Amino acid sequence: MKKIFLVFLLLSQTIFAQHKKKVVKEIPLAPQIEAYKIPEDQLLNGTLKGSKWYFDLKSYEEKELFLDKDKTKPDVLYFVDANKFQMNINQKNCKSLIKGTYQIMKMNDGSTTVQKGHQPFKITSPYQKCIAKLSGFLSGALDISLNETGEVMDIKEGESEPAITLPGF
Repeated sequence: MKKIFLVFLLLSQTIFAQHKKKVVKEIPLAPQIEAYKIPEDQLLNGTLKGSKWYFDLKSYEEKELFLDKDKTKPDVLYFVDANKFQMNINQKNCKSLIKGTYQIMKMNDGSTTVQKGHQPFKITSPYQKCIAKLSGFLSGALDISLNETGEVMDIKEGESEPAITLPGF
């Protein structure tokens, strides 16, 4: 009886040894999820820091916004520091303030954003009805360009990343 029990014990040990679980090393999720940070030398943030850009919301078209240094225009985009912006809207029927953060990328010539689907402005201020279209525009993918002298800024609607689709769905 002892021999049968011993054979059974050895046989079970060899079977269980073959079915040992493989230990898979798990990678922590935080580094995978962490947002991609653009290197400082690829940003215009340092150049724009402290600058004021003027525009008139009445002349705003849905896909393009022109800003310049003409102080007679009522609306102002102010780059507070290298990360934060503030936009004051001073229209007759709409007085409002938009705040948020920004990351404006350089092109190789140092003038414009280039990354497809890049959203340079992140709005942190609460929703306001009279500037809903402008806020939606600023929150989207934008191409931003400066002229050679740095006196005119052109913000245009950029290309969004295409949605990923699977065949048959």
